[in-house]
Formats: sequence, C-alpha cells, structure tokens
Amino acid sequence: MTTTCNCRDAQIVEGIFGEIYPGSFQSASGDAEYGSISKDVGSLAPVKIKSYTLTNNNRMQVVLITWGATIVSLTCPDKFGSSADVVMGFDDLDSYMDPNLNLFFGSVLGRCANRIKDGMFSIKDRDFQLSKNDNNVHHLHGGLNGFGRQVWDGHIDGCTVVMTYLSKDGEEGYPGDVLATVRFKLTPDNRLEISMRAITSKSTIVNMSHGSYFNLAGHAAGVKELNKHRISLNCDRWTFADYTDPVPTGAIRGVGGTVMDLRIPQILGDCLSKVPPGDGYDHNFCVLRSWQPGALFVARALHPPSGRILEVYSDQPGVQFYTGGRLPPQTPSDIQLSYDICPQKQQLEDCYDEIIGEGDEDGDEETFKDYESQPPPILEFIPGKKHAEYRKHGAFCIQPQNYPNAINHKHFPCSILRPGQVYYHDLIYKFGVQLGNYM
Repeated sequence: MTTTCNCRDAQIVEGIFGEIYPGSFQSASGDAEYGSISKDVGSLAPVKIKSYTLTNNNRMQVVLITWGATIVSLTCPDKFGSSADVVMGFDDLDSYMDPNLNLFFGSVLGRCANRIKDGMFSIKDRDFQLSKNDNNVHHLHGGLNGFGRQVWDGHIDGCTVVMTYLSKDGEEGYPGDVLATVRFKLTPDNRLEISMRAITSKSTIVNMSHGSYFNLAGHAAGVKELNKHRISLNCDRWTFADYTDPVPTGAIRGVGGTVMDLRIPQILGDCLSKVPPGDGYDHNFCVLRSWQPGALFVARALHPPSGRILEVYSDQPGVQFYTGGRLPPQTPSDIQLSYDICPQKQQLEDCYDEIIGEGDEDGDEETFKDYESQPPPILEFIPGKKHAEYRKHGAFCIQPQNYPNAINHKHFPCSILRPGQVYYHDLIYKFGVQLGNYM
C-alpha cells in the first residue's frame, strides 16, 4: 500500500515486517521465548507486524514498525550527498523481540520512561508495586513488557502514521487502562515529528519518550566516530544522582563548572571518561523553559566530518542524555546488573547455557562449579542490522521526558494522569547538514 501526502512532498508505503504467533510475546520473564518464535501453534492466526516507510523529497527516509512503535531506520544525506542510516536497530523481528539484544532501540518508552525507585509509588494513599527490571531494584521504561515490547495497531492518516496501544489495568503493576496514541510525520524540511498522547480510566502515572540510539556518522560507525560528535544541551541544571545509584536523590544542581555543563558545544571524546564513574553520560538534565508554549529547543548534535546535524525539540521539562555505557563488551555477571541486556535470572541462566552447554542432569552442578572457577567470557558486541557490531559508546540517546522518579518527589513536575485529562508530549527530531567547520 502506497499513500502520497497531499502536499506531494512525502510518501508513505505500508508493508509487513514480520509475523508473531500468539503466545510468543506474552512475557519477557521466561513465560515465552522472544528469540525463537515457534510456528507449531495449531490453527492460531499470526499477528502481522506492519512496517511504514516515510520518504520526502530531500532524500530522508524513516522506517517504522508496529512492534513497540519502533523506528527501525532513519536515513539522511551528509554534506557530500551520501546517505546513511543513523539509528541502531535490527533487520529481523526475532532480534527486536529478544530482550537480550534489544535495548529499547528506537521504541516508545512507557508507560513511564526512565526509572522509578524500588518500583514503588503511591496515589491517593494507595501503594503500587511495579515490576523491577533495572538490576532487580528499580522499575525502568515501563517494565519487562512496557510500551516498547508490545504490538501496536497502525494505520495511515493523511501525511502521518498513527499507532495506538491499550495498556490494561494492572499491566506491569500500573493502575488504570491507558490508551496511548503516537503519530509520526516526516516533513519536507527533514523534521520527524512524534506526537504522543494518552488517556486513562484511573489515576496513574504516564511519562512517554522515544528511545532511538543515534550515531550521525552511521549506525555502525562505533565509538571512534561518536567521539567526534559535538553536543550541546539547553539545560542549566541536572537532577543529581549518586554515582552508585542512577535514580535522582531529589536534589537539583547547577551544571556550571562541571562536566555536566553542555550549554556550550563539547566534543564527546573529551568528556566521556570524565563523567564519574567513567562510563559516560546517563543523566537527566533540566531544560531551560521560556514563555513560549509548545516544543522548545532541547539539544543539538553535530558530526563535523559528515556535517550531519540533529536538533531536538520537546515540550517536556527534562531530557535524559545517554552515551551507550551499558552496551557490550560486558561479562555475564555485568549483564545481570544491566537492565539493557538480561533483566531476569532465568534469562541469565540461558546465557550461561549457551556459553557452557546445558550438560546432563547429574552434571549440571559440576558444570556450573567448573564455570565459576574460570573467568567468564566477554560478550563482545550486539549483532545489529547489515551485519553491524554495536559496542559500548557506539551511539547516544537524547530522550526528552519528565524527571525520573518524579512521582516520589513532590517538588518535581507532576507525572500523575487522571481520568478526563490528556497526557501529551510533542517531540521533534530535525536533521540538517553543515557545510562549514563551525558549530
């Protein structure tokens, strides 16, 4: 199916990315296996995962799928006229469904993006316990089966792709049915506009964002090219977090005179090792507000060799800046502590099984004992699309959102959505090129 926008500056093509058989994606906790979809399911009809390819007249192209409302690829030209895909992702649906591989690449983050301390919050004196998928301590990005790990309904509406998902009462521990809608629009001037809306049947918390991993040199360019990026954030404060715990303490500190000061463009390669404890950025910054309503300037990234520029605009009070410090190489023990790779004990044991072999029943204990006496092997990379190898600090994320753990700090912006209210977040990724050697 092909749809041409009325303005004749954009085209949308609908296709099929893959199929999921019922029961193959019910849980990331071991109830079903994401990476190996069995077709031996009798007469049950598969669920089709749609794809949408948006193209404008400036040679920019965006591919979306209805699994997680995910951006699969985003291709744009550089100052020499050469086009490259600048977001991490996969070629196949199995990889997107595998929580050991997919670190929320390009997906919608929700119901609540970022972390909630201990997975607990209260509304109207009622306590709620959410799933803990961050080091088995905190709740992150909506949990084990958040918005980014669900099948969305998709359709074309004029110049936009619309995706909807109904999150049922009690999903991941959240109260209320929440109907979420995301609209994607590619404009003639190379803006990707993402409009997120949600309504609820009960008071709950909603904080939606989008999780694309960018490298403006190309998705497979790695840390060498990421280090050449110049980054600036329109933020004069940040929500302080202890270096042993990524959840903000509630304190808000100025960025002046610290490595957190990105108001003037900084070269990433000069900064990453200086951010305690040395793994780069994974911090929430407070966006400077103005009297103007709507989406405001949040951040700018430039890759000087290619000339590609990304500007981010949003109407949210905060932005999470992340530089891929939890990407491999990591040991299996590191993986257990990382929400990105292996959130559940059973999945960790599956990783061990693949490395050392399952053995027989009588030899299991001895096999694990032998394994524990040896240094665990290193997981070198995540296999990405087009045979790419994704490694630590190979990409960055700029995720506008509310402050992390806002529900548990009264002086943070309110994250509660009540019946009759509409949650909204307008996010814009604007792409361009710079021909000169200046910012």
